[in-house]
Amino acid sequence: MKRAITVIAVLVAVAVSATSAGAAPPQARQIKTLQKQVKTLQKQVKTLQSQMRVTNIEISYSFAATTCTLAMTADIFQATWTALDNAGITGAPFSTLTTPPVDDFSACSDLHLTRTTGLTVPNWTAYNSLINWIYGPA
Repeated sequence: MKRAITVIAVLVAVAVSATSAGAAPPQARQIKTLQKQVKTLQKQVKTLQSQMRVTNIEISYSFAATTCTLAMTADIFQATWTALDNAGITGAPFSTLTTPPVDDFSACSDLHLTRTTGLTVPNWTAYNSLINWIYGPA
């Protein structure tokens, strides 16, 4: 009986050492897994950084276009008030509403759009250039 237990113990010891000798230690497998994960994460970070650059450019254009649109709207209002004043419309002090053109902080020129300031009658030319800038010529 002792002999059988000894033989079984030796066989188990040989089997365990044979299986563990062919397998990589758990740390090596974990390192390989982590290296793959790091590589994947580096690719994802690079993609996200590229997308953020594009998004920041789009946001800048959006702010410039909004600022330019507001300045163009102010130009149209001032041209309307000037036209009403020149037409002799009474009842409202339109001439007191005209002021120097609104500062667009170079937004329109940055987008290569031309404002129409100092008009005596309203004109849609500036808006047409803005619409063409956004959507392209018809």
